[in-house]
Amino acid sequence: TGARMPVSIPDEFGYVLLVIGASWVMNTFLSIQVVRARKLYDVQYPNLYAPESHKHAKAFNSVQRAHQNTLETWGPVMLTMMACGVRAPLEASAAGAIWVFGRIVYGAGYAWYGPRGRMAGALISHIGDFALMGLVCVQGARLAGLA
Repeated sequence: TGARMPVSIPDEFGYVLLVIGASWVMNTFLSIQVVRARKLYDVQYPNLYAPESHKHAKAFNSVQRAHQNTLETWGPVMLTMMACGVRAPLEASAAGAIWVFGRIVYGAGYAWYGPRGRMAGALISHIGDFALMGLVCVQGARLAGLA
């Protein structure tokens, strides 16, 4: 059988939880952008995206894509941050906060300037998620006795 490792949650884990809260604010911001764009560009439910023939397809789809792309990565990023936060809460929460900020910039840029407007936010958010990817690998290797 494997060795048992007691788990204690450091006080600084509160920062991880604050970033999770901030991520909900970020998601609400992106959701509101989609709701407003639906009304502005007259894209009705249940259509996730406007069809190519819609006169505002590019504008609406840019707003929707920013939100959808964020939803595709939100869960894994937050889960990784939580796991890393047990051992390194300050580093994990900093990386998570960078990701959240980057997603806000990403969503605003994509909505206001179309696909090319997403680049700054993508770069910022990747600083956060790549840091978390590295942190989880390092922590995993240490726990497994490989580093």
